Amino acid sequence: MISRAQAKLIRKLKSRKQREEVGAFLAEGVRLVEELLASGWDVQLALTSPSLIRSARGQRLFEAIERRGWPLREVSDAELSRLADTEAPQGVLAIARRPRRRLSEFEPGVRAAVLVFDRLADPGNLGTLLRTAYALGVDWAVALPGTVDPWNAKTVRAAAGALFRLPVTQEPWVEVSAWLRERAFTILCADPGGEALPRPGESIGRFALVLGNEPAGLAAEVRQSCDRLVAVELPGDMDSLNVAIAGALLLDRLLAGQPRSPE
Repeated sequence: MISRAQAKLIRKLKSRKQREEVGAFLAEGVRLVEELLASGWDVQLALTSPSLIRSARGQRLFEAIERRGWPLREVSDAELSRLADTEAPQGVLAIARRPRRRLSEFEPGVRAAVLVFDRLADPGNLGTLLRTAYALGVDWAVALPGTVDPWNAKTVRAAAGALFRLPVTQEPWVEVSAWLRERAFTILCADPGGEALPRPGESIGRFALVLGNEPAGLAAEVRQSCDRLVAVELPGDMDSLNVAIAGALLLDRLLAGQPRSPE
């Protein structure tokens, strides 16, 4: 059983404002909680229901949570379903502390990649981009004001654990652009009218790739700071791509063959 206060906290964390005030977020599902365990992040509470231990993988996860010593409450499948964000919960949900970090903590190497989101609105696209960015070797990600919350439950699920590995911060463009300039980053901004990036990626040392709002594009202040506008070459009849696909293709071209910076 869980207390009313604990149930209230879970419901509160479905609100961006409350997530920011509390400094926590929800991780739901077997894979995400496995990733959370591997991250070593602080967990305030874990809920499990009987459906979790009906599979061997779920049983192993339950035992791992007990060994880790997370505060654990066992609830019914019906109660977990009422508290969960998904339509078909997998029997496990955790409340985790989100780290408070700033881009200024990052010490870039000779080659470094930063991904910047300018007012991205779709949580699934943001999560997919974070997952792709980590897989391809991006070192840091920044969500500018107006971007959907990276700790939104849908974003967390779409990121598939990348949020626990790739540093993601929320900071204003004036501070981000100043930091990039001071460290000699080339600022590349995705735009349908930009120059096409060939394959494989050219070696440009330190760079930041900025992805804009899906329908509206880049904010004026961001666009004015771009060193280059870049795009994916489209030999077919389509005139644009979903931002998650376009961002993945651009990162692939930029990072192809470049080693990941040491953590």
